[in-house]
Amino acid sequence: MRIAPLLAAVLLAALPAMAQDRDSYEYREGYRRGYDDGFAAGYRKALEEGRGAPPPAPAYAPPPARLGPIRVTRALYGSTSRSCDATRYVKGQAEGRINATVNVSNDMCGDPAKGERKQLEVTFRCGDITKTASGYEHRSVYLDCSTAN
Repeated sequence: MRIAPLLAAVLLAALPAMAQDRDSYEYREGYRRGYDDGFAAGYRKALEEGRGAPPPAPAYAPPPARLGPIRVTRALYGSTSRSCDATRYVKGQAEGRINATVNVSNDMCGDPAKGERKQLEVTFRCGDITKTASGYEHRSVYLDCSTAN
């Protein structure tokens, strides 16, 4: 039973020496290197886990639409009662371009409906996509093949 007091005395005597060791340059430097090594290892592991498999692709993704220059297929100018074919005029203004602004007026094919409110309706293609645009007389119509919308 005398071992316990003897052990306590040895431990108490060693405490100041252990405290002195913690203040030594070698102890602090070793602690810092161990900390840095552990941090670097954790950082590398996080990077490796982040580089895992790419996220799964959506179940279905439609192929991207092929866009191209404006190809006017039909242009009608007039009112609900009478209209004229303005396709040739609109083609001259927009065909082959990526986008175009067409002024809507009687210059396109005459005045098909005197005294009535007239409108231009254009159907055109942008590669694989068919689009429409319309506008009233004395305004303009914007044809755009720069986006799929």
